[in-house]
Amino acid sequence: MGSLTSTFDLYRPLALWPGEFWHGRVWQAATYALLPFGPADLIFNGFLFAVLGTRLVIGLGRRQFWVFCLVVMAGTAVTKLALSPFSHGGLVGIGGVVFAMFAAWYRLFGNEEVMMMATWRMRMRTAILIIAGLIIMFGLFSPCGFWNALAILGGGATGWLYLAAQSYWRSRRGPQLLPSERISRLEL
Repeated sequence: MGSLTSTFDLYRPLALWPGEFWHGRVWQAATYALLPFGPADLIFNGFLFAVLGTRLVIGLGRRQFWVFCLVVMAGTAVTKLALSPFSHGGLVGIGGVVFAMFAAWYRLFGNEEVMMMATWRMRMRTAILIIAGLIIMFGLFSPCGFWNALAILGGGATGWLYLAAQSYWRSRRGPQLLPSERISRLEL
């Protein structure tokens, strides 16, 4: 809103601009996700974050969910920096986190059926692949959008790899016995 009224502009100091990042503004790798691209981005991605996040918190746990979000934010930033080190386009928004949440849904709940556009049912896996195709298509037809679309897909890949690595290490660790307060208070 401030950039529209010319009163203040948070995008220049907080968005991830690869050229400026390489010249010392390293905080941009963490602050870019705090800014929406616009009102539609704020509403759409905010809605998806709330809907997908609620289910993922149940599946992963609150602490693990926030660690997942931070890892994905970092992965999206690294992807943006690796793909376009000195591009003029900036990166803002939580698109990478939202797409990684879709990837987590694909991994954790892929066989579940969802309603698309309230008219037909499809498996979550198919819905995620359609969304990935739409992100690529929109990225191809927008200025500076292609690199940002690849960064968002990189965020999704980061989320997928994070969950895969976590699953691998959990399986290598073997079953864990957890102490229970309820059992220890049980008296015979």
